[in-house]
Amino acid sequence: MTPNWRLRGFADGDRGQAIILGALMFMALLFAVGLAVDAGQLFVAKRTEQEAADAATFAGAIVIYQAGQNPPSAATISAAVAAAAADATRNGYTDGIGNTTVVVNSPPTSGAYNGNVNHVEVIITRRVPTSLVPAQSLFNPVRARSVAGAEPLNNGYAVMALNRGNTPSAFTTAPNADIHLVGGGILVNSSSPTAASNAQNSCARFTISGGSVNINGGTSTLWPTGCTPAFPSVNTAVAQQADPFAGFPRPSTVGLPVCPSLASCQDLSGNQTPGIYQVSLGGAGGTTLTLNSGVYILQAGINQAGNADIKSNAGGVFLFNTTTNYPGTGGTCTSISLVGNAVSSLAAMTTGTYANFLVYQDPACTAGMVISGNGTFAGSGTIYLPSAPFTFNGNNATLTGSQLIASTVNVQNGNLSINYAGGTTAQPILPRIAE
Repeated sequence: MTPNWRLRGFADGDRGQAIILGALMFMALLFAVGLAVDAGQLFVAKRTEQEAADAATFAGAIVIYQAGQNPPSAATISAAVAAAAADATRNGYTDGIGNTTVVVNSPPTSGAYNGNVNHVEVIITRRVPTSLVPAQSLFNPVRARSVAGAEPLNNGYAVMALNRGNTPSAFTTAPNADIHLVGGGILVNSSSPTAASNAQNSCARFTISGGSVNINGGTSTLWPTGCTPAFPSVNTAVAQQADPFAGFPRPSTVGLPVCPSLASCQDLSGNQTPGIYQVSLGGAGGTTLTLNSGVYILQAGINQAGNADIKSNAGGVFLFNTTTNYPGTGGTCTSISLVGNAVSSLAAMTTGTYANFLVYQDPACTAGMVISGNGTFAGSGTIYLPSAPFTFNGNNATLTGSQLIASTVNVQNGNLSINYAGGTTAQPILPRIAE
């Protein structure tokens, strides 16, 4: 038999091994808990940094948006960078403080928007001390990156009736109307059961390519059927859409001469020059009114009648129809009236804040735009009357443009032809996070 003292030795050895194994397991558990705690710390740091980076870039994008410049000026870019850095500081991230690096670039230096001056890039990096190895924060840099900008928004509508009330026939076509839309459809925001009213059912005389008819309310009339190609879908109970140019900057009066008469703002050739027109822009008889390129602030509207023609010179024009007290408040508005046999040939400017924007009527104005008679209106760019009706009542008149936006749209007679495309249409610049 084995002596008792040998048995006791074996038992003592087992107890020693168990203590060692228990200690090792305890250390392993502590290490696992430490890793979990550290991972949680890093995750929280990453999420907080990303939120701060997103907020900072959006602050910069707001500055670019509010400036209303495309492309933004150097001063606007500097202000956007400063706004982004200041917002990061408000959220606890300042470059060079607390093991933190904040880099703000406009334009971005990497990613899909590399070199795009309408965007701001923010990169935040912070060395985060962890519980497991608190002294080694150098090995735990947490990085967050965000890009935001003020980008053009193409909403897909060639014609928009913005009125959001219970308004019957907010969009109306008569039997003698010819409507041809390319590149976009029709939006009717009215909530009325008869928000849209159509009486033109000829496939040849009512065509839409590249869009549909979307109505918030309803329609009680028929639309063209059996067409080749097929007439697009007519959808009711569609959610109302926002005014795409709500808040779009109005033009400044700084540097523009005041024009109490047409003669007071003409060049040596008799062409009208940009200015603040206190007199109606227009004429009668067989005259031709020629507009040099630039911004025209109209405090007395447009009244073109008879056989008088109106045209723009190279470079295009921007027509802002507003109140008699602009840029102050109050005052009265005058309509835009193109009647008779006149030929109107106007092109929008293609650069600057108002690129591809032909007519912008002040939201404070409810006086409508009317085209009637046998005349022809050919214009490139967006026509925007957010608070006023558009009425087209020509016998054989033709409107050729890029986009028509009004409170209500009434096409009685004549030919309405819209070619909606990003290159010839004003695009609202809206701030958003892009990356």
